[in-house]
Amino acid sequence: MTYNKKRTLSYGVILISVLLAYFCRQVRTENIFMRNLADQCRSCIYLGMYCAWVIYLEKHVVHRKTRRCLTAIGCLMVFWFFVRTVKFHIFHDPLGEHICWYLYYIPMILIPVLGLAAAMFLGEKEEEKTVRKVIILLTVAAILIVSVFTNDLHQLVFRFSKQPPFSDKDYSYGIVFMVIQGWILICLTGMEIILIRKSRIPGKKQFWLPVIPGIFLLGWNIGNILRLPFIKIIAGDMTAVCCLLMTAIFQGCILCGLIQTNNRYFELFQTSGGLDAEITDHSFQRYYHSGDFPELSSELRKIIIDRSSVQEQGIRINHIPIRGGHLFWSEDISVLLDQYQDIREQQEELTARNRLLQKAYQKEAERRKTEEQNRLLNMIQNQTAGQLELLSQFMDELERTESREQYGWILGKIVVVGTYLKRRKNLVLTQYASDGNLLTMEDLRQSLAESCDSLKLCRIRAAYYVENVDVRLNADDILKCYDIFEWLVERLVDTMQSVFYRVSQIDDALRVSVHIVSEADLRGFISERPELKVQQEDENEWFISCIVFRKRGGR
Repeated sequence: MTYNKKRTLSYGVILISVLLAYFCRQVRTENIFMRNLADQCRSCIYLGMYCAWVIYLEKHVVHRKTRRCLTAIGCLMVFWFFVRTVKFHIFHDPLGEHICWYLYYIPMILIPVLGLAAAMFLGEKEEEKTVRKVIILLTVAAILIVSVFTNDLHQLVFRFSKQPPFSDKDYSYGIVFMVIQGWILICLTGMEIILIRKSRIPGKKQFWLPVIPGIFLLGWNIGNILRLPFIKIIAGDMTAVCCLLMTAIFQGCILCGLIQTNNRYFELFQTSGGLDAEITDHSFQRYYHSGDFPELSSELRKIIIDRSSVQEQGIRINHIPIRGGHLFWSEDISVLLDQYQDIREQQEELTARNRLLQKAYQKEAERRKTEEQNRLLNMIQNQTAGQLELLSQFMDELERTESREQYGWILGKIVVVGTYLKRRKNLVLTQYASDGNLLTMEDLRQSLAESCDSLKLCRIRAAYYVENVDVRLNADDILKCYDIFEWLVERLVDTMQSVFYRVSQIDDALRVSVHIVSEADLRGFISERPELKVQQEDENEWFISCIVFRKRGGR
């Protein structure tokens, strides 16, 4: 039997069941037993239909959260009919009927809310945000349900003219009842709008299917509120009408594809010629199959179930458990195995080639590192050639001297020049290790600190001040400041008693200020460096200044 015939038969059975239930409602007889039997048959028909609908939803709705919402709706309908049966066939006192009447509004309010939640969960991108919205909807529904159950205190949902116990045979509607009806209408309308917006079906030609029962439900609701006589005669059972029309709304969404379901398994397996598969029960009895799926023994099937897949002669047999049994399918992976072998051989070849390239790269990196080190050493040696020559002179003087005092004096000058060589080398290496050819004023401060400390061996009081130690400047400016300090020390080490060296940054320029106490006339020494300006402040006090005019982007 094809899927269309099965569907036609199913809807035919449902239609006959509804007509039979309607016929049972129209039974008018003075025999109480027959009247109660007809009404009980009617309740059983509806309860059976909605239980079957819940099972259908649980088996066929694809989206997990939407499926949960729809099955909850089906359970609420079963609950609604159960409460109706209890009201009319068990409770015969006014208080029991009154409580059952209020219990109607639990499914009446929650069913539209869960329908809207089911639509919101379809194709959700932000799960937490959607859950928060659903919680808000359920909170509003809970408030409305509580307002119904507390109606006897405030009578804002139903108004009664008589004294308690109140009866549903004599009442009028309050403002909260209108709010509840509006809430139901908003939820159902919002559900259909969201489903249509999220639909991926081209054309959208059958979207009127869920709209028609929604219009009928709205018309019935208005007629029931206005208490039109023909509504009471034709469709006076609120539970049956509301559940049927709401079920028709959701089933219409399923029929037109707004809510996705999985159907037609047998036709799918028969038409999928490129798939070799079979579905069996737990005892491995075959129910569906397609293609040329091989016959397997029970022992081999158990091995496949334990390992999820088994490979034999280029054929891989896979397995996944399904509800009620197992799904097995086979794949011809012989071509893939050949390709895998080729890829594996190429991978081994590429791995060996990569090792050779890596070794060559390491050798090249070592060679470049050695060249760079030699270049830096040659550059440092060229820049400090004067100091190296000066050290050589000091060493010669040290070998010729016989005076202990003179020996210590020359040794102190050697330490001063050696300190400069060490610190300048560190500055150059730091320069090339940093990004952008920059140095900080802190680097200059550390160099001046060590050089000033070494001047104590020459009995010279030395002090320094460096402004803005965190500032990064061009390395050439920092080196020039240090070179000026060393040049002055080398020239005046035999004549000065104290030196104060100050470096400050003013308007994108470095200013060097030096205070020197010396008995010698410094104007003759300073004439060798025209950028240095010398001024005598007192008899033995001299002030030397220099401005570095290197304006670069590093400042």
